[in-house]
Amino acid sequence: MRYLVFLRGVPSSGKSTFVRENNLEPYTISSDSVRLLLKPPVLSTTGKIAISQKINRRVWGLIYSVIKCRMEDGDFTILDATNAGNADIAKYRKLVKTYRYEAICVDFSDISLEIVKERNKGRPEHEIVPETVIDEMYSVISRQTVPSFVTVIKPQEFSDKIRYKATDFSCYRKIRHIGDINGNYSALMQYIGCELNDSDLYIFLGDYIDSVAENSENNEIIKFLISIMYRDNVILLEGDREKYLCKLAEGEEQTQVSANSNAIYKPEMEHPGITKNCIPGLYKKLKPCVYYKFHNKCVLVTHGGLSSLPENLVFVGADQMINGVGELEDTYMVAANFNKNTSEDTYQVHGHRNPENLPIENGRIFNLCSEKEDLLRTVTLDRDGFHSQEIEKEI
Repeated sequence: MRYLVFLRGVPSSGKSTFVRENNLEPYTISSDSVRLLLKPPVLSTTGKIAISQKINRRVWGLIYSVIKCRMEDGDFTILDATNAGNADIAKYRKLVKTYRYEAICVDFSDISLEIVKERNKGRPEHEIVPETVIDEMYSVISRQTVPSFVTVIKPQEFSDKIRYKATDFSCYRKIRHIGDINGNYSALMQYIGCELNDSDLYIFLGDYIDSVAENSENNEIIKFLISIMYRDNVILLEGDREKYLCKLAEGEEQTQVSANSNAIYKPEMEHPGITKNCIPGLYKKLKPCVYYKFHNKCVLVTHGGLSSLPENLVFVGADQMINGVGELEDTYMVAANFNKNTSEDTYQVHGHRNPENLPIENGRIFNLCSEKEDLLRTVTLDRDGFHSQEIEKEI
């Protein structure tokens, strides 16, 4: 999910060992590995081989591009580098804000300079760093602080901090899951009634407005979501359509989606009661998933649908949670594998895709996407179990 983790410490302070011991290599971008990718070891003035430092501009340009590419998909990413100066981390501030990431710094600065230098001598020849360079980096880390948008933790705190834990929602009377609304405000009101019940939790699965503006109730949906988005008993998940609405609110024309996407989404922000400032605020409230416990059941809720429940959901990219695993036509396979890969007390609710027109309940997975127009699918969980419902829009 959307975490950008900076490892901060001088060479030989234990950063790469930490990555290896925690099996984090697939998620880690190492500055030294990128240097070696661009250029093999070179001879130094002492006659020994070393990693070239003359390509740093290309190295950091490439690292920035790779991190940006990963963040576009909401992937969990670690940057293994010295990250000594404030500016080394601060340059990612805009990316963190744009892609709604949480920035974490794992601080390795507690280790003594003497131990670091001793370890440095035992490294492979091309990885040995001159002690004068270590002294300089150590001094910078001692004098400069990490930017305020980053949370600093120690290595021993990582496993607990970077873990998506199930939230216990057993205090609620009911958990109400609302599938893809698609501009179907009338059906939504039939299900919810006049107002939300404080005893119930409402989880909305995304794709809130219709992609076809004609005869839709998009304006009413947006105004309703804005009115409830700060309630404690409301969770709004992110669908695959919401980002286009937000980008248009920020003034970005959509040419890559469809020829008429601007005509579809723009009128929703020019309606009385809807301002451009409201849309980004709504977008920031959207989550890629929710995982919770309700008495003796564990429930994963995503927009797109996952084929399993990983030990740590943090390592699953937001893009997969929003768009689902595999292709649109893999809905049945995803459901079958989730039922096979998870325990009997684990369930999943998702929307987004259903080209095979599957029923709502498929084993322990509930599909709240309907291929039929003007039909809203919901599933409610209470002490007696799951109760599904299809609500047709009143014409």
